[in-house]
Amino acid sequence: MILSILMKRKQELLDGMINSRNDLLTWMLAIREENQEPITRDVLIDNFIGIAIASHDTTLILLSLMMWKIARDPKIVAKICEEQMEIFLRKRRSGEEKLTWTDLQSMKYTWRVAQELMRIIPLVFGNFREAAKDLYFGGYFIPKGWKVSHGTQMNENIFENPKVFDPSRFENPSKPIFPYVYVPFGGGPHMCSGNDFARVEILTIIHHMITKFEWSQGDSR
Repeated sequence: MILSILMKRKQELLDGMINSRNDLLTWMLAIREENQEPITRDVLIDNFIGIAIASHDTTLILLSLMMWKIARDPKIVAKICEEQMEIFLRKRRSGEEKLTWTDLQSMKYTWRVAQELMRIIPLVFGNFREAAKDLYFGGYFIPKGWKVSHGTQMNENIFENPKVFDPSRFENPSKPIFPYVYVPFGGGPHMCSGNDFARVEILTIIHHMITKFEWSQGDSR
């Protein structure tokens, strides 16, 4: 299906039927390599699938987990409601309608719940790294060139009581959270560029769902 859409859009671009490059697919088709040759079909498809999964599936999964947690945990929903209603009432008094970045930054507890969910239930299976040399790690021999994925989010040496759902661990961690041990969006120069955008999406949707609907635990059957 992706290939057929790709070929159709490419032909439309060649025929001059598309003047705007505002959509992602048309923009990718218009890109040229350093030698002025167009990007190959396989590279286009791989990148399009990667962007689609990274921008859609991960946000959707986290939003689903947030709603699941809110519906099942009265203490969590009470704290989120308190935080969101405070923002809602403040904006209503001031006559403002749209959320601002300052509003989103003040949703600290809501985002800590999201962080803890991403720790316990990662949105993706992991980030692989290639061993630059032969090494021993944790009693295992890892040859140079092997691709390695090592989970850290449930490591009790990093997170105290890792099986306990505790959003406060991101507020005042009893142990310092070192770089690259909590990486729901990756890390380093290849960190997900949509990190902040995903945060904006999640917090905005949760704000409206909390302030416009009443939440209660339904029948589990």
